[in-house]
Order: sequence, then C-alpha cells, then structure tokens
Amino acid sequence: MLDRIFDLAKIQNKIINFSKPLKKKYYDYLVHEFGILFTYHSNRIEGTNMTLTLNDTREILNNTYQIETTMDKKRQREIKETINHQKAFQYIFDTLKEDIDIITRMKTLHQIIGNEAIENDGDYKRRENYLINSSGKEIEFTKPSFVPLRMEELKKEYETTWQNLTAFERAVRLHMAIVNIHPFCDGNGRVARLIMNYELIKWAYPPILINEKQKLSYYSMIEEININTDYQNNPLKIGDITLFCETIEQLSVMTFKNMQKD
Repeated sequence: MLDRIFDLAKIQNKIINFSKPLKKKYYDYLVHEFGILFTYHSNRIEGTNMTLTLNDTREILNNTYQIETTMDKKRQREIKETINHQKAFQYIFDTLKEDIDIITRMKTLHQIIGNEAIENDGDYKRRENYLINSSGKEIEFTKPSFVPLRMEELKKEYETTWQNLTAFERAVRLHMAIVNIHPFCDGNGRVARLIMNYELIKWAYPPILINEKQKLSYYSMIEEININTDYQNNPLKIGDITLFCETIEQLSVMTFKNMQKD
C-alpha cells in the first residue's frame, strides 16, 4: 500500500509540473485514448451499448463509423449514448478551472449523457426508482420529493467536511452519494463514475477505468459499503470505503502506467 501511495504522490507531482505542451498532450491522451475505453466500459456496465463493440466505439468517436447507414433503432440510441458520454467526459476538461458548484456539474453531466436519450436529462427524477440487489432485496432510493434536499446536503458535505479528506476519499463519496440518492431517472451510474473521475482529474490524479469484466466485483463492493445504508433518510451515511479507495488508487496508477506504454 505504501508503494502505491508513493507512486501516486510521484505521479501527481509529475502531472502538476507538466509543461503546457506536455499537459495538453496528457489531456489529449485522456480524452481520445483513455476516453474511448472509459466510454465503452462505463456504458457496458450500465447496459446501454450491448450491441456495440470496442472497435465500433472507437470508430464512432473517431468519426469513421457509418452512422447514417444504421437503421436499427436500438443501435441508433447506443450510438447516441456513446457520443453523449464522450462529450460529457470532454466537458470535465473544458470546465476544469471554472468555478462551477458540484450540483451544477452533476446536472450538466447528466444533461449531456442524456441528450435525446434519457428522460428529463439534466433534471431530477419525477418518479421513484429502485433495484434488486444480488441477495434479491429491493432497494428503494430517495423519493423524488426529497431529492433536492438530499442533493443540497451532498453539496454542503462536499464543500465542508469532505474537503478534509483525500481526493480519493472525496471521489468515492461523490460516487456513493449519486448511487445512494439516485437523483436521476436513469444514467446515475454513468454520472457517478464521471464525477468520481472529475474529482481525481481536478487534483492532478489520473482518472480510473472500471472494466466491464469487473462489474460484479464493483457492484459487490458497493453493496458491502451500503449494507446498513438508510437510503430514504440518510443516504450520505455510508459504510467502510477503504477497499473502494484502495481499488481506485490502484486503477489510477494503472492509467498512468498504461499511458506511458502507448
């Protein structure tokens, strides 16, 4: 663990001290190389691009895919959501230095990924949502009427208490807050992973990629953290996030090492 922390400290220092041309090259890599993988796997985890391959995704985002010849409605939607997700990731870099509050960022990310693809894009849900976990238990997320209040509580925590945490702890808590409140009718997982990466990039750490093959362990980790969570009354009170933090620390180091190979 100490080696990983030392690696991250060195990586952060390198990124902070990149020259302007090198930082541009670094951000270009993240958007155009890492971003393709991030978009593909984040959408696959969400179950929204099940007919598109990684190569399809690469061609779509490199403008070499014959989109105009695609007649299948399901695939048209998947193409749209692929383009939307990449635009949302680009938005993070375009506004990195802008003073935008965390709720506005989240809503904007949702609006971008949901453009012409998700109901009420950029706005909170209007009806209840739920899921069935691996144990068969039904999880009812925050009711629509309480979402604005819970999101304001999130904003307050982020701007005060969470600022005393590490960037990785803050990133995980942002992710878990979106998962637990589930403020949008759809796309919550994608927003959670995007806002988590925003927090890492903001503090000069490489963003992380959760591979589709890691989906079950990822969900299992979230379930374990939330085993005693009161989704209705206190969704921001979560369990032990140590393993999640360690996981994204490892993935952040991996992103930087993979970049050096390319």
